[in-house]
Amino acid sequence: MFNVIEDFYSPSDFGLVIAHFVNIHFSPTYQPKVQNYGGNRLNAYPCHESEFFKKDDNPYSVYNIFKNTFEKKTGIKILDLKTFLRKIKLDELKKSPVYKNNRPHKDKDADVAGLLYFNSGCLKDGTYIYNSEYDYEPSIIIGSNPNRCTYYDTSLWHSPGTHQEIDERWVQPFFIIYKEETLNLIDK
Repeated sequence: MFNVIEDFYSPSDFGLVIAHFVNIHFSPTYQPKVQNYGGNRLNAYPCHESEFFKKDDNPYSVYNIFKNTFEKKTGIKILDLKTFLRKIKLDELKKSPVYKNNRPHKDKDADVAGLLYFNSGCLKDGTYIYNSEYDYEPSIIIGSNPNRCTYYDTSLWHSPGTHQEIDERWVQPFFIIYKEETLNLIDK
């Protein structure tokens, strides 16, 4: 299962989230965080990430804007949500072995995962879906496009498109639990 929603955020909400890319703190990190790369983040998928946005009472928080929009557009009732902002800098990515070398993976601890794209409109740096972790070529490519949301079942093999051409790629990753049984497994 994978889905694409064009024009995900309203224009005003899209602008509010863009303002966060300009105004909040990002920490240098890498993906996947579960592996050790000898202290050199450029040996992985180097990126810069915000803190996770937390549930709060502010209707204009990134957490609430995303949650309300996703539930409205999909009809899926979110039980748990993790979302944050990520920047991928081309000069760092070019120094990494993952540059133009996609590595399929699966996400954990969620029912669906996905991305919102903010500043790129390119097939090469979208999301790649694979049949297995051993595939060299993706079965499906979902190109990036500003305000496009793609989400997929976490059982799907996927990777970010690492053929980035813009200096800094902005995305909003998210991980959603909507099944009670998943929530119960994680809480244990």
